[in-house]
Amino acid sequence: MVARPDHAGRASRLAAARFTLPVSGVAVTLREPTGVEDLLLAERPAADPAVVLRLVERLGEADADLAWGDFTVTDIDALILRLRQWMLGDRVSANLPCAAPDCGSRVELSFGVDSYLSHHRPHRGPLSGRGWTVTPADRGGWYAFAGQGAPQPRFRLPTLNDQIAVAGAGDPARALASRCVEPDPLPRRLAARVESAMAAYAPALAGPLHGACPECGAPVVARFEARAYCLQELGDRARFVFDDVDALAERYHWSERAILTMPYARRVQYAERARQSRTA
Repeated sequence: MVARPDHAGRASRLAAARFTLPVSGVAVTLREPTGVEDLLLAERPAADPAVVLRLVERLGEADADLAWGDFTVTDIDALILRLRQWMLGDRVSANLPCAAPDCGSRVELSFGVDSYLSHHRPHRGPLSGRGWTVTPADRGGWYAFAGQGAPQPRFRLPTLNDQIAVAGAGDPARALASRCVEPDPLPRRLAARVESAMAAYAPALAGPLHGACPECGAPVVARFEARAYCLQELGDRARFVFDDVDALAERYHWSERAILTMPYARRVQYAERARQSRTA
């Protein structure tokens, strides 16, 4: 059973959430979720990038004339992290078993969303290496390598629309490269160079977390996928919408549609009162 967060105490903070996306630098304001978004999270596969697009289209308001599907994957994942931070708090924590033989103690790995995003801050400006440079994106969003020898590759940063397009491919990573890199395929050395540049300009919000067992000192490593982890948590929270609808329909005889369109914090306040009346 998933414990419900302290919604009543958090309700006053849900008026607005505003932040800047790390790659594009675009300022974003989040709208307060309603039951419609809760149903989207509760009933659809959260890993589906098309579901993510619908979610950010409904909840995000960007200070830019750019469709949400055209934002980079890193910016979208940062938005999901900020949504999780807004709804459930800054601290992300996981308990894992120590893998050392004869130990089995529980190890807590935790960090704050702010510090995690700060650690994954994108590079700004040109990149350079031995015999090559990368210039920032032009108007079309492409980055160009310059160097000696054969024609140098160019690339653009993968977007949410790209993820949606390759979701059903047999090899999504290969399909993504064919959309975002020219020419494709590249020799292994140049492909590695392009991957490094992409990671610098749009760091993946996924990777290993390192800790140590407090009992035996053995290292503990766990992989963190920001989008998947946060959407799982938000989906667990969203499933309380069914309890809320049941309580409010029974108490006030409101329709499902009317309940689902209510702002989240208001719905929770009414639902708490409806539950208290049951036990009075």
